[in-house]
Amino acid sequence: MTALVSGAGPLIAEARGMDRRGFVGVCGGALACAAISGCASVMVRPVTAIDGRVSLALNEHPELARPDGAVAIQVAGMSDPLLVLHAGERRYVVLSPICTHRGCTVEVAGDRLECPCHGSQYTREGVVIEGPAERALQRFAATVSGQSLVIDLRGTP
Repeated sequence: MTALVSGAGPLIAEARGMDRRGFVGVCGGALACAAISGCASVMVRPVTAIDGRVSLALNEHPELARPDGAVAIQVAGMSDPLLVLHAGERRYVVLSPICTHRGCTVEVAGDRLECPCHGSQYTREGVVIEGPAERALQRFAATVSGQSLVIDLRGTP
């Protein structure tokens, strides 16, 4: 026990079976969770883009059937998640949840999106309601095709 106390951190990590690489991995995972913590109330689902598009089977995302429904998707290869929001009868809005003021992650709060850092508020369409943000959230084109929502990642609508 004396060796662990006087030997500092590396011995404690080794005694618990974790090397530096494992420690860095755990820290990286914690940082990733913190980065998407603004979406904590919304389930984050991994998806893969094909030719710059993501196709979501709507029956696999029952949250999107509700009028206030929302899901967050993490597209493979993208650093930030995207918010997919129900916006009416077979209409959906896809937004970057990154606040245009200082880059914090906005949170879904009923009929609006709120930035927990400085109080900016946006409509569910991504339009600024209250600053300090001055620009709308980045928006991605989304169309319903049969029972799928197709999101175009190559530009804004």
